[in-house]
Amino acid sequence: MSSLAKNFDTLYERTIAEAQNLHVRCQKMVLGEVYMIAVKEYNPVAMKNKNIEFIDRVGAVQKYIKSFQAINGRADFTKQDYKYEKVCLLIVDFGQTPAKIYSTNEELIADGLMPTNSQANIVELNWDSFTPSIISTYESRFGN
Repeated sequence: MSSLAKNFDTLYERTIAEAQNLHVRCQKMVLGEVYMIAVKEYNPVAMKNKNIEFIDRVGAVQKYIKSFQAINGRADFTKQDYKYEKVCLLIVDFGQTPAKIYSTNEELIADGLMPTNSQANIVELNWDSFTPSIISTYESRFGN
């Protein structure tokens, strides 16, 4: 959970490729992705010494939200193989005790993780909507 901003392209490419590969093999497959990022990155130098420290910079929260919004919500199984039927993006601040999981834009804005005028929206990517959405999609494709 370090270098999130630096490794974004590679991680995102793998996420898309996974959905693409599976949907090409089985069009109707209902895929869900639970992806977690830490608000603050771990300090890799401290980790080598078995110490948990955070780098005092916030990761690319808004970039992750927008990117996962783009691959969320594959409704028509004959199109958009690169998308997931449902994505959950867990944005977690491990610097707090207990760890804080963000579920709303308001929380992200209040903690300075996203600007007030952002077009990003975490609501459709939060944990609360994940399981009901996956089950609903499955039932609509395959029945109860």
